[in-house]
Amino acid sequence: MKKPILILTALEVERIAIEQHLGSIDSIAHPATGSDYTKGIYRCNGETLDVIVGRTDQTNVNAAIESERAIDYFDPEYAFFAGVAGGLKDVEVGDIVIGRDVYGYERGKAEGETFKPRPQFGASSYALEQLAGRYAKSDAWKQLSKKLLNPEFSPVIHTYTGTIASGEKVDASIESDLHQFLKQNASHALAIEMEGFGFLEVCRMRPLVKTLLLRGISDLVDDKGHMDSRGSQPYASANVAAFLFGLLEQLDFSDSTTELPREQKLVEIMCKLYPGGLRDNQIWMAAGGDLSLVNLGQSGKGQWVEAIRILKLGGGGNVNIDSLIKSVAEEYGDNKDVMEIL
Repeated sequence: MKKPILILTALEVERIAIEQHLGSIDSIAHPATGSDYTKGIYRCNGETLDVIVGRTDQTNVNAAIESERAIDYFDPEYAFFAGVAGGLKDVEVGDIVIGRDVYGYERGKAEGETFKPRPQFGASSYALEQLAGRYAKSDAWKQLSKKLLNPEFSPVIHTYTGTIASGEKVDASIESDLHQFLKQNASHALAIEMEGFGFLEVCRMRPLVKTLLLRGISDLVDDKGHMDSRGSQPYASANVAAFLFGLLEQLDFSDSTTELPREQKLVEIMCKLYPGGLRDNQIWMAAGGDLSLVNLGQSGKGQWVEAIRILKLGGGGNVNIDSLIKSVAEEYGDNKDVMEIL
């Protein structure tokens, strides 16, 4: 029996946009907490998919609580967080951002008038992020995006893959202290929102649940109130929902493809448990690895993809796949996904 697909949103406008794609909708209440979910079906490629939709409300704290609750109860194969975000760089209203990773900007140390950031990171599943990137370039999405386009907001819907900044604050002015902080410390971030880090932090402990963060741009920070009044949130929500369900059409749910190779499972596990890369908790060195053999100038996810490719070819120093998994198990021995690949 196929596991359900879980889609979480923060706002009701986002949830409504998701539900527009579903049939045979029923309501489900969590037996312990009463949390409200929608269950519907989506038919694609000859498959009938069970889809669970839940709303977390805003903030990373709420997103984490509700994500943990929903993942534990429904045990999905795929978990998505989809909704709107403010644009920081390169994007326009209506564009789609595939969240390769998130930059949790809240953590740090205050010394007098100085704040020294100690950012936290989270990552979407590598294979799913790569598939989303390929779908974004496909003729299918190009044709669909033309139908969705509202020229009142932008002349074309672009799709980007990159970093999303995530915290507990609404950035409503390019003159704000928050906006200046992000320009200085997260200048690579394409968008800003309030739930993605909480969602991906929970998914970090279930690394073999395939997860993806998707955002539709609803404002460019300084024009937030004006854009909201013009209906930018429903527009961005509809765009990201359409992209998500188009992406589901690209997935292969046949039984023969559900079991990932051990090395691919390891990529997903390392990207989730150690999103900062090989230096997180000194895990690579603890397993006997040589840091000089991997390009550390790339994202944490990129480091792990390169490192495990090197291991498959028999390199990496005194580390191999078994020694790496053993080192991970010493730290996460009670994690069922880690135990699965031992």
